[in-house]
Amino acid sequence: MYDQILIPTDGSDGTKTAVKQAITHAQTYDAELHVLHVIDQSAVEITAPPTIEGISADVVHEQLDEQGQSLINEVTEEANKSGVSTTTEIVEYGRPHEEIQSYAAEQDIDLIVIGTHGRSGLNRQLLGSVAEKVIRTAEVPILAVQLDE
Repeated sequence: MYDQILIPTDGSDGTKTAVKQAITHAQTYDAELHVLHVIDQSAVEITAPPTIEGISADVVHEQLDEQGQSLINEVTEEANKSGVSTTTEIVEYGRPHEEIQSYAAEQDIDLIVIGTHGRSGLNRQLLGSVAEKVIRTAEVPILAVQLDE
């Protein structure tokens, strides 16, 4: 049923629940698990002007890349312990929901497992929701997992 499963990870609190669901589905269907991290373009624009009090944009970029690689490694390690094969990728400077959709299309993803904080009302309007945007625009099935508090 599912051969290629995607779990986007951003390091949000509670993502372990979504990761466990993705690994369980990959085991059940003997699927490959794709682990994706997107360095949010808007976050970089806000936090990384050419220099921040002597810190260059290159240093900020390097730190964001290292953080993303660390997040991917955590998920990959857990998946491999469970006997699930993984493919990983970091996308630099994109809009997460667009990059998730693009990656899913390029890699023929059959299922996207994504965590959601379940925000509503003003909180959702102010903060936006990558998960909600992916759910609204996805062309493949989505498993939205309520994240732990």
